This record gives sequence, C-alpha cells and structure tokens, in this order.
Amino acid sequence: MSAIVNDNASIAQDADLESPLRRVAYEAGMLLGLEATREEQSYHRRRLTRRQYWLDGAGTLAGMAVSIDPASSDDPDSDVGVRVIVGPGLGIDGLGREVLVHEAYCVNLRDWLASQSQTALNAGYDAANDRLWLKVSVRHKDCPVAQQPVLARKLNLGTDPVQPSRIADSVQLELTAELPPAAEPGYRPWAAHPPLPETPSGLTAAEQATLAAAEAESAAAGRLMNLHARLLHALDDGVSPRALADALEQSASLLLARISIQTADLNHIVVNPARISVNNLVRPFLVTPSQLAYLSRQP
Repeated sequence: MSAIVNDNASIAQDADLESPLRRVAYEAGMLLGLEATREEQSYHRRRLTRRQYWLDGAGTLAGMAVSIDPASSDDPDSDVGVRVIVGPGLGIDGLGREVLVHEAYCVNLRDWLASQSQTALNAGYDAANDRLWLKVSVRHKDCPVAQQPVLARKLNLGTDPVQPSRIADSVQLELTAELPPAAEPGYRPWAAHPPLPETPSGLTAAEQATLAAAEAESAAAGRLMNLHARLLHALDDGVSPRALADALEQSASLLLARISIQTADLNHIVVNPARISVNNLVRPFLVTPSQLAYLSRQP
C-alpha cells in the first residue's frame, strides 16, 4: 500500500508544472533537516522533468516495440497461449520523465483477459466490427527499495519499523481496453494540456500583418509563424494540468501500440495470433536533432 501512495504522490508532484521551484540556501551553522534534503532532491529532479516536458515532449526515442509471441498460427480457431511483449527501449512519458525499458517484458494475454471485468472489456469493444481494442502504454514509476530500520514513531511497536532507503527508477506497463479515437487529436506539444486550436486566435492587427508577411515569404515560413501564433495563447487558461488523480495518471502514460482482437463474443474470446493485429505506429515519437541531421544527409 505504501508503494501505491508514494507513486500517486510522485505523479501529483511531477504534474505540478506551475509552482516555482526552490533550492536550499546553504549557510554555515544552519540546521537542515529531512525536509531540506527532500526539497534539494525535488529541485534538481523537477528541473529536468520540466525541461523534458516543455522542450522535448512525450514520445518514443527508440525501441519499446510491441509484438506478440507466437506471431502466427495455422489454425485461427484454436486457443493459443499468446504473450504480448514490449521490447527494450527508451522514451519520455507524458509528464517529462525518462522511461527506460532495459529488457523485454511480457503479459500473458489469456490470463489478462480472464482477470478483466465485463465492464472493463466493453470499454474497448467495437460490436459493429467484432473487434476488441486494447491500448498498450508505459510510464515512469517510483519503486521504493532497500528497506532499512528507522526510529520508531509510536510507543510499544510490536516490530522494528523499516522504511525504504532508496527510490529506484522503474516503469509501469499497462494494457487497457479502449476504443481508438475516430480521428487523431490535434497537435499536442504537451501531453497534459489540450490540443492546440486549429487556427490562431486573439491576434492584434499588427500580428495578423506579421503572419501574412511570413506566409507571403514562403510556405515554410508561413507554417512556422502560424504554429507560433497558435502557441502564443495556448496557455491562457494556466500551465497546470488536470488536477484529478486519474487524469494525472492518464496524462503520465505514454501510448506504445494499439492491439485489436477479432471476436464476436466477449464471453468467449479465442486468443489466436491469426485474430490479433498490432499497430506500433500510432504512438508519438520524439524527433531529435540527430535524426534531422541524419535525414538531411540522405539523398
């Protein structure tokens, strides 16, 4: 239970993008306690995650390919022990935190389906096309480790109290029954904030003239200035993401793939590779300067 509480607290802290950061002002003879140590850690950690959130965005850098094993079957009507596998890779989740999958992870699809309620599966069922849709996502997760004895805070404790002495960086992989969107959402430079408006709004006459001049200069210059004009008022409602815990967790998750399973009956799902399709290219990718430099050198 303590690990769940710590993880929720970590999500809430990392999603706080508007509070000014504070670092410890060290002075000779100053008495510093646990609060000061945590604030110092928080300052450096949150500076990095905020930079990655605002400047880099969320997406896959490399790897984390989703696949199924076995990949094929001769008899599409037989029930097969299929595993959903997420390969090694690196990315940044929706709150700007590094996601490092250092080895392949897998989920037994039959066992996962059996553990889900009918209501949960209905959320991803397309009855018109006889398909169950699943979303594969990943996010950073704090993992308390290395339990050590600590001073008791209550009298007459029956056992020696222990607390984790380290917080390891880990990941949380999730399968969720969810219908794919009818259309891809608009450009979202920041995962925890709404998409940008389709057209610029609130521009002054001088700004409209500047935009028109850029469009007259070249198509590329016009598109870039149009994007800047849309970004100009993107944060008028504030820079804080949604405050509800479930919304914060949803913002934190990074989409990896969508899986569809052909089935006409949720009470009798035949798990077979011939009925399963995986699409990794629906995920967001991060475009790095090295990638752009590589593309510019291609013929």
